[in-house]
Amino acid sequence: MFLRKKYYQLLIILFSFIYAQDVYSAYGVGEMLLSHNASVIGTGSIGLMPNFQRDVSLSNPSTWTNMPFAYVSINYGGVQIEDKLNNRENILSGLNQFQFILPIQGRYAIGIGFQPYSSQLYSLKSNNTEIKYIQQDTLNFNRMINGGGGISDFSFSLSARFTNTEKGALKFNYLFGSSRNQIAYSLNEGNNGLDDDFDGVIDEDGENSVNYIYNQRNIYNGTLINGYLTSDRFYIGNRSLTISISFNSVLNPFRINNYSFYPFEDINNNGYYDINDYPQPAGNDSIPPSALKSEFNNQFIPSQYAIGFNLELTEMLNLQAELSDWSDLANNQNNILSNMNYQLIDYRHINISAIRFARSLPRYWYESVHFRSGIFFREYNLKKYILNDNKFVKYDYNDIGLSIGLGVKFGLTKNQLDFGLNLINRSDSINNDKFITNFNIGLTIGDIWFVKRRAKK
Repeated sequence: MFLRKKYYQLLIILFSFIYAQDVYSAYGVGEMLLSHNASVIGTGSIGLMPNFQRDVSLSNPSTWTNMPFAYVSINYGGVQIEDKLNNRENILSGLNQFQFILPIQGRYAIGIGFQPYSSQLYSLKSNNTEIKYIQQDTLNFNRMINGGGGISDFSFSLSARFTNTEKGALKFNYLFGSSRNQIAYSLNEGNNGLDDDFDGVIDEDGENSVNYIYNQRNIYNGTLINGYLTSDRFYIGNRSLTISISFNSVLNPFRINNYSFYPFEDINNNGYYDINDYPQPAGNDSIPPSALKSEFNNQFIPSQYAIGFNLELTEMLNLQAELSDWSDLANNQNNILSNMNYQLIDYRHINISAIRFARSLPRYWYESVHFRSGIFFREYNLKKYILNDNKFVKYDYNDIGLSIGLGVKFGLTKNQLDFGLNLINRSDSINNDKFITNFNIGLTIGDIWFVKRRAKK
């Protein structure tokens, strides 16, 4: 039963697209995953402006009416987070996004998508060991917190062309997922000069340790609504200027079902509660007692506003800029979301990008390639509630990054293979600075069969 449960948790992790293992995924609902496809990563943007093809962004449904074919897009990515001071690194990868987009006669479009929203995967141990002297014994106390899981995002989008120059869209995001949080306290009696486990070795590592474990699990669900508006009516001189705006808000309040399990002494050190632990589970089947269930409705209230500009310098060369402000309007005073008790309260993003789009009718092979580049800045602000002082303390960290990317067109239906790379320097006011490498590869296949069936012979 317990083995099956572990496999089930592993599947949840895989299908929730867990993407980063570091202290940042221990804050709030986890590390926000903001760039889901290779064309967005290649420009270092949030995907508001056209970056997939000329006049088209996979992340902005108001541009989908410009698509000539229906598309299926799959993106796979990997991330490496390197601790500069301790020379440690975490490397993980996973499926980043799936999309199906169906344009209808150049006036409408619908689409569905499946992608990660946030991830949690961390194992953190305190560097501070508290020493207590009780009679003639020396007791060392330490604390470890572990967590894993995440929130996935299933989206449904509708877009329409209002005029020749204005297009709009609505996107509905159903967020769902789960996470587990564990707090483990380790008590070590120190070197007592005895062979406590009778294996012939005195005071070996872990011989005199006792572990106490407390587990929680969260089940998440909620719905967001996004609005998009794109206009092509503006010009600077004879150069076309495209402007896009978007907003994001809560449609159905985000609900968290919290399951709090009884703490126990993990005598056999297997990490879960069983008949060998203390207190011993009661009953004929030795089943641990049921968890205490609580429901919370206002622990996570995300909101976002963004604006972007695309200046068409030539038919193929475009200069872009985007600004975004994301915030969590909840006022949390507990650690239901995370054992760290930190809440990401706002996140700001700005990028400047340059794209050389492929030629519509290429004469040479390199004219079938999109070239993307950009520079971006991100600022994260967090707060932590201090129960003893009844106040919040704030904390921040910042990213500066470079991005490069390629997109290769092939086939009659403008299929595309995309590559995107981010090189990010993260400066942190509390933790060690990090160097982050983010890579993504995407394959997008177009087909006219979804739009217009061939005539029967």
